[in-house]
Amino acid sequence: LRFMYTAIATWYLLTRAGCSGGPATKEIDAEGDDRTIRTINIEAATEYIISCIAYDGSLALTPHGREGHGGSTLCGVASLRLMGVLDEVAHRLDGWKCDLVYWCVSRQYPLPSDRRDRGGEGKSAFEYDGYAGAGMQGRPNKLEDTCYSYWIGGTLHLLGESRLLNGQALREYVLSCQSPYGGFGKTVGAMPDLLHSYYSLAWLSLSNEGGCCDDELHAPGEDDAETIESIGRLRELDCALG
Repeated sequence: LRFMYTAIATWYLLTRAGCSGGPATKEIDAEGDDRTIRTINIEAATEYIISCIAYDGSLALTPHGREGHGGSTLCGVASLRLMGVLDEVAHRLDGWKCDLVYWCVSRQYPLPSDRRDRGGEGKSAFEYDGYAGAGMQGRPNKLEDTCYSYWIGGTLHLLGESRLLNGQALREYVLSCQSPYGGFGKTVGAMPDLLHSYYSLAWLSLSNEGGCCDDELHAPGEDDAETIESIGRLRELDCALG
């Protein structure tokens, strides 16, 4: 599915053919010559993605019974969205979207009682002993990792269900994974790297977009305040570290 997503995203960016382009889109250039832009086989690509759906609604990297994973799930769902068939597939596969949303939401770690109830005076509701928030895991029985904030949080965003996450706790977790030198590591205290820095920033951006992760009763202006607070907590990158 990684290769599938790369191909579909490239096609979408280069042709902007949209979802009704079919196997080919015709254009007339400035000289009046007919130019045919070859596009992907949407039907075949869709069936391949469907074949990667695991028993629990997540998507695996390859078809037929493989274990679902946060990264491949985002690749499959985003591909369906770019091809314009996500709603059609969700309607055709009765119950799949509900299973997928449940799987994604279940990937967020709970807030342990010592972080939730014993924060103490002057501490964040999501912080205790220097540890903050509740991150995402890529698969069941795995550890939290900042990159899955984007992979799974982004999947829920595409499905229009990201409000079901504890968005504030997830933002707190991601921000707690910053390095004193700037950048983000995969877990709290880990050394920063480009991959986890990129996906951490991608999630921080998504999580504040139009109230993503917040319910309909979210107070006006609260999004802006949280965005400013998050940006203010980003550490300047020490480029001398290479």
